Amino acid sequence: MDYLSKGKLANPKLTLYAFQLKHKLAQEPKINVKNADHLWLKCQQIGQQLSIPKLEILPPLIEKATKEKTDIIGEILPERILTFTAIEHKNNLHLRGEVNPLQINDTYALDLTLGFPKSKVKITDLKRLNKDNCLLPDNINASLGQTLVFFAKPLEKFENEESLHSFADACVKALISEEKFQELQVYRQDKGKLLGSPIFEYNNKAYSPQQQCHILIWLNINPQTAKLEESGEYYYPLINLLLCRSRIIYARHQAMHYNQQAREEYSELESKINEFSGIPNQDLNSCFDKFQKWLKSTPDKSFKYARYITYLQLHRTTIRTDIRNYKLYIDKINKLYSGDDLQFLSLFLKLTYNTYIQQITTDLEYLIPGQKLFENMIETIRGIVEIEEVKRDRSLERTVQVVATALGGGAIVSGVVAEHIKEPINPPNSKYPLHPITTSLIWSFIATIIFYIVARLWWRK
Repeated sequence: MDYLSKGKLANPKLTLYAFQLKHKLAQEPKINVKNADHLWLKCQQIGQQLSIPKLEILPPLIEKATKEKTDIIGEILPERILTFTAIEHKNNLHLRGEVNPLQINDTYALDLTLGFPKSKVKITDLKRLNKDNCLLPDNINASLGQTLVFFAKPLEKFENEESLHSFADACVKALISEEKFQELQVYRQDKGKLLGSPIFEYNNKAYSPQQQCHILIWLNINPQTAKLEESGEYYYPLINLLLCRSRIIYARHQAMHYNQQAREEYSELESKINEFSGIPNQDLNSCFDKFQKWLKSTPDKSFKYARYITYLQLHRTTIRTDIRNYKLYIDKINKLYSGDDLQFLSLFLKLTYNTYIQQITTDLEYLIPGQKLFENMIETIRGIVEIEEVKRDRSLERTVQVVATALGGGAIVSGVVAEHIKEPINPPNSKYPLHPITTSLIWSFIATIIFYIVARLWWRK
């Protein structure tokens, strides 16, 4: 059966769980990052796009609520959930929903739900839940990423597992425009069972959390599922689990970025090491000026290199912490219904252990020895420069002493000569006698040269 054109379902709703960093590790908890309110402003835009006035006024409501509360944990709004209805309706389908802005530790979380409650619709009508792809990652652009969760009751009888898969595939294709679906290359990644009903996981192959299109299609085919879903016991374990997942992907992506930055610094510093190693020992002193320039630029690059290594270690620690929390939330969800199959969630942990952490550890094993190498090179160059500076200082000191001795000796001789010469001296074969002052200067010059030569020979000993 062609479910995409003929399939029907009841009470569909699409929930966006998006996560935005509120403040970074280096910042105080009370100081937000520059675009911490990004998700609230994005809700405002979506409200304008879908004709939902209550979404348009969400930013000032949140601003007022944060001013009135000194410490926010969990729900930000006093009424917790803000319900709304779109102004425009088509085909008697009333778009309704709710928004619940949250603060979870250092993160802002957005729970935005759009749906057609108490309605039976065609699968093709689902495009209205994501008009113009407004809920996709490249539009939401949440710093830590997002997950879309679709929940509905199929109005079809499925002959086998394959027909159920086809129905879920049709829902994904209906939620995303055909052009965007091809661009993102969304594929079915895995499947499981949540609160007694099948759930299918879709994704694309993007590494960046802001480009990863993570979608869960949850089909309500078990009478118990609707009751358990409505009770909401799964809500906070699920949103916290999705936050841990987003944080892990974000930390891994950041680690990839800093590893690349570190390798670029390593390449530049290594070229200097190769150049330094290629200088013969007898030519080291002749490279004094070059070494001085290196001492000005290399420590800064070495510091950046060390900082990138530190970032890699911090992101690995973040991933390990979120892995522990992720496992706790899986266990909480697992206790809600005994017949669930959450293996697809556990597979993400396996990927994190075997790929993400292992890759960062391997990168660090390559980078850390380079840090010590650069430190040794800097210390070596600094030692050569200091020795050369001492030599130059001593040479200058000796030159000053020799010149001072020569000038002093010349001045003494000049004074003695001037004291004894009373009359002008008439050189042989000359009609003009030399003035005493001229005679004194000549003797002073000769004496200065003699004292200079003697001083140079003395200071060389």
